Amino acid sequence: MKKTNKLRALTFAMATMGALTSLPSNAATTLNGGFNFEFTPSASSHVMNIRADSWYNLTMGYLGWTHHSNWGYMKLRKNQPVTITVDATDIQGFHPGVTVWYRKQGRRFAPIEYVNAHSYSQSQDVMVQNATLDDDPVNPVNLGRIHMEFITNAFDRDGMGDVLGETYDQSAINKVLDGEPGKVSLTFTPPQNGFYQFVVGGINPDEDIDTSKAVSQRYPVSVEVSFPSR
Repeated sequence: MKKTNKLRALTFAMATMGALTSLPSNAATTLNGGFNFEFTPSASSHVMNIRADSWYNLTMGYLGWTHHSNWGYMKLRKNQPVTITVDATDIQGFHPGVTVWYRKQGRRFAPIEYVNAHSYSQSQDVMVQNATLDDDPVNPVNLGRIHMEFITNAFDRDGMGDVLGETYDQSAINKVLDGEPGKVSLTFTPPQNGFYQFVVGGINPDEDIDTSKAVSQRYPVSVEVSFPSR
């Protein structure tokens, strides 16, 4: 009887810890240091250094890695379509992915160089009421609200073989088959004026692509934003 009670208590404790760790956190992280590029009509392209498994990583709970990916943002007008193209065709076996959010800025909202966590979903909104930067636990910085409305996503499906592994949930990610392995283009129409932020990473690379944790295993990809003509 005592063993049963102990087992129940242990099970309850583990369940409680699991529930606590799954609660949303207000802790934010910075994209400073070359992780967040501004795109404009006069600066419409950048080279981004990203890991080949950073956009959808099986060891990260099927999420993306914030700092193993790379980020961009631009100010857009509503109802004027924009295209983001990620080109990694020079890297055999690399498959890029991209996600776009509408990002509110202004008073009470966290600056665009801060996001909510070290991981991200490829297909969900991000809403944090009181984001806090706690790099210095003694003097945490209140950043304000993080408001990121999911717009769309896409990944390069060309050259992966007949089937993307069952371990990849494909219900909320959009595959692009355009006959160009290593390249993906995504066109969207902004629903409102303001800032749009996007993340670029890799998904399901070929076996000969190195996905070790070494910092040197980042791969340069070309990112181009095609703005509407004014």
